[in-house]
Amino acid sequence: MERGILFFDIDGTILTDDGKRQIPESTRRALAVAKEKGHLVFVNTGRVFLNVEPMIRNLGFDGFVCGCGTNIYYHGEELLRHRIPAEQCRETVRVIQRCGIQALYEAADMNGFDHQGATDNPMMEDLIRYFTEDGRVVVDVNAPEFHFDKLTGWIPAGQDISEFLSYIQGRYEFIDRGSNDDYQMCEIVPAGFSKASGMKFLLDYFGIPHERSYAFGDSTNDLPMLNYAAHSVAMGGSAQVVCDAVEFVTRSIYEDGLEYAMQYFGLI
Repeated sequence: MERGILFFDIDGTILTDDGKRQIPESTRRALAVAKEKGHLVFVNTGRVFLNVEPMIRNLGFDGFVCGCGTNIYYHGEELLRHRIPAEQCRETVRVIQRCGIQALYEAADMNGFDHQGATDNPMMEDLIRYFTEDGRVVVDVNAPEFHFDKLTGWIPAGQDISEFLSYIQGRYEFIDRGSNDDYQMCEIVPAGFSKASGMKFLLDYFGIPHERSYAFGDSTNDLPMLNYAAHSVAMGGSAQVVCDAVEFVTRSIYEDGLEYAMQYFGLI
């Protein structure tokens, strides 16, 4: 089989999302065999590289597409880094603060939290605690050195964010990550960048035809890469909108789903 290039989401695809955050042995085995057969294997994640855990970095991937395509690494070499100008970073923070949006600002080398004084967002509080305990760089959004490559936002239910939605037009892409009774979660990425743009960059870089691209994911923020790939796989148990978008729905991560899908396509 000719060399292909494979792209994998992290949470729910490589890592279990049951709180235990484990990597199935079948996944380790499948990735190793795919590399032995000459395929390129990349993580493709919304996370910035700083927030990719060592257990993922040490799996033997050829590289990482991080921050929804804003930062790309191959064998430790940085191939692409999109930087938002400092003044735009500051302006964005001011707009978000005026609209009462809680935010995690992410860059390849730092994180910044702005919870707007709220203490009722358990996801953000857990992230702050986890990042601090893990020794990751966390800076104040008002610090001179603060910058970001993308951000995750939590919009309080019923909040008027019309100024924010107007501001991001032409500057950022808005990715809806779902909502509950209290918040709508979103990712905000520089315009023109996505998991799909990262894939295209690497296909061009390696000269690999599009028909030999494969993507594996489980959530709505994976849809750009699943829609772009020639061959797309949804993990068993994914949301219906994700399953409807792909070529193949595999077994769940708890049933060796990645290995099963890679066998189905003859990659291993």
